[in-house]
Amino acid sequence: LLAQAGVACRLEVWQEERGGGPGCRVEVSWEAEGQPLRHPADIAAIFAAVPVADRVRHKALAVLEALTLAEAEAHGIAPEEVHFHEVGAIDSIVDIIAAAVTFDSLGITDVIIPCLTEGRGTVRCQHGVLPVPVPATMNIIEAYDMPLTIMEAKGEYVTPTGAAIAAAICTTHQPV
Repeated sequence: LLAQAGVACRLEVWQEERGGGPGCRVEVSWEAEGQPLRHPADIAAIFAAVPVADRVRHKALAVLEALTLAEAEAHGIAPEEVHFHEVGAIDSIVDIIAAAVTFDSLGITDVIIPCLTEGRGTVRCQHGVLPVPVPATMNIIEAYDMPLTIMEAKGEYVTPTGAAIAAAICTTHQPV
């Protein structure tokens, strides 16, 4: 789908067991060196060119909007001035469109997220060393009133892209 939208990438999928259970691992790769600096409009144009149903495109754009508003708030700028580093990378674009396609193709209409669980410490990104949870993740969690638990483990477990996907697909935060 992304290749048809002009995004050249390769997906490799294999079976893997993690945390005591089976699953699939997907690795995204691309030929070009580095990633271009992308603005929300650039990513929206990619999503507009992907041959998917409007409901899938709408979900991907909802994720993009959550990310854009969170980054704008984190940097104290207008949403149209946002430029993405990590989020604009091909693997993040793949994450967003893949999540939208997957939920649609599986016919999932109700998603319950009782709580997100995040680690502690710091993470290095294009903007330097940031505290975990990073500001953009916290902005999404607060804007969408998503419950968050901070565990003792070190590291970033909820990225801004992951938080935005959760926010866009979640239909309720009520415990099961």
